[in-house]
Amino acid sequence: MVSSAITPTRTIAVLIGVAVIAVAGFAVVRSGVFEPETVQGAIPGPGSSSPSASISESVSPSASPSPKASPKPTTPEQIKAKNIADAKARLVEYYETTATVANNGYKDWDTELRPFWGHPALRASLRAVYTESAETGDYTTGAASVETMNVTNYKTSDVGNEEVHLNACVDFGDVRTFAENGEETPRKAGAPTRYTFDYVMRHQGPGSYWTLNEQTPHPEQAC
Repeated sequence: MVSSAITPTRTIAVLIGVAVIAVAGFAVVRSGVFEPETVQGAIPGPGSSSPSASISESVSPSASPSPKASPKPTTPEQIKAKNIADAKARLVEYYETTATVANNGYKDWDTELRPFWGHPALRASLRAVYTESAETGDYTTGAASVETMNVTNYKTSDVGNEEVHLNACVDFGDVRTFAENGEETPRKAGAPTRYTFDYVMRHQGPGSYWTLNEQTPHPEQAC
């Protein structure tokens, strides 16, 4: 079910212009070209953990539900604040869902993750990796953690297709990758476990939800 609000190592081949490529199960849109075989344990694993408290107050669960519904935003400032909060929450939900999928041996990965992808290139770049993992029985344990999210740009829209550009710090340190027989696939030496990503989150219009339209990893940028 899709929420209305709406988880890659070192050894970078070469940074070449615009490219769409799969990096250990993550869609890369623009810049970074990587060697997928050097990346292990970079996909979130089982039952995802709760979002880090440092993400944003807007996506941290409150101690107790409010007895009254939040007022509907009406001013441009209120609408912008809500859109940013929803886009951040959607990114966290994407990492959580990816963790669940990877923990389950990538079963039904397309059905579970397709609603999060707002551009066909994202699914296309993941198809080969996820399909192979599902066929061979690979799976992961642990979960990636979105540590921080900073807004780098915000675009308004007259038709409900607002965009929120985020720079996120993601920690893959707790993720481990295993073959079907239970043998662990070790992370390559020098593979970073915590670094930044740039995301473009886009709303799909009235009555719809937020999607990931671009994802650019920066493994050379520790966070």
